[in-house]
Amino acid sequence: MKIGLEAERANLPNPTGVERYAAELIKNLARLDSKNEYILYFRTKPQPWFYELPKNFHIRLIPFPKFWTQIRLSWEMITHPVDVLVILASVLPIIHPRNSIFTTHDVAFEMFPQAFTRFMRNYLIWSTRFAAKHARKILAASQATKDDLVRLYKINPDKITVTLLGFSSEEFYPRQYEQVQAVLDKYGLVYQKYVLFVGTIQPRKNVERLAEAFHKLRKQYHVEEKLAIFGGRGWLWEPIVKKIKMVGLDGSAKYYDYVAKEDLPFLYAGAKLLTLPALYEGFGLPPLEAMASGVPVVVSNISSLPEVVGEAGVLVDPNSVDSIAEGLLKVLTDNNLRQEMISKGLEQAKKFSWENTAKKTLEVIESINVD
Repeated sequence: MKIGLEAERANLPNPTGVERYAAELIKNLARLDSKNEYILYFRTKPQPWFYELPKNFHIRLIPFPKFWTQIRLSWEMITHPVDVLVILASVLPIIHPRNSIFTTHDVAFEMFPQAFTRFMRNYLIWSTRFAAKHARKILAASQATKDDLVRLYKINPDKITVTLLGFSSEEFYPRQYEQVQAVLDKYGLVYQKYVLFVGTIQPRKNVERLAEAFHKLRKQYHVEEKLAIFGGRGWLWEPIVKKIKMVGLDGSAKYYDYVAKEDLPFLYAGAKLLTLPALYEGFGLPPLEAMASGVPVVVSNISSLPEVVGEAGVLVDPNSVDSIAEGLLKVLTDNNLRQEMISKGLEQAKKFSWENTAKKTLEVIESINVD
């Protein structure tokens, strides 16, 4: 079988969750599958590691300035057809094989329309409807995302397969003080003395309420931990960062707009806890990576996050500053609870792996009759 993979999202230099998913899926498909032929489509020059993939993985560089998916990838499907086309991030080309697989990570454009330009939101709504009608199969990053697709787009649930995301056990695992403090020194942090947030700075991540909740903890309960917020600047980031800086005037909170990829596992492992009180998540990699690192997690009680953390996390109401503060305080002050959460988190993390993501994806691909 000749399988086309839209691989440009795996090629970005500063990957977020979707880009990491795309890269890890390709790497793990390469480990699992030596019989099918894969064509990887790129708009820009591929990173060196793509050239180290097995011989059944072929690189196809097809540059184009704008509307690459709808124009250039569509033309590629006409001139060099494949048996199955797998789209790893949200947009199916208008010309595609009848055996196409479309991946949806979230429907944030429906939940937070104000976070998108009118053109982009309308394009994403159209592309999702188009894929719902024309794709043979749909992959969803979580059960919550599948439920959203069924509810909003009236898609037959049997058409959608949940392919949960994973983590790299070679990167994310528990580490002790002497293993992490040298990295923490670069960021002015101390082992077990900070609460960690990782994510793009934008309204749906709910960082402003987190900052308010942490300010309350410092003022009323005199917690000594600091709040360390790591994330790139997203939509409407400026007022959010302003709030962080206002709360952190006493040195209790700090925003970092950049973290080296190789430092992230150490920042997880050195934290007292990780929190993600987001208003919406299609999956939520940070809580999974934190649990794998032996770190307790405090997350929202909505969308996909309860699905990710299971019984290992403390769930809070993301619309309530008091609820967020209470959840954080509970974990910061109850050492027995922390130890229980660490144990449960390590077990919960074992349910997820990029290998499982790739296996499930390959099952869906091979379930299609291409004759």
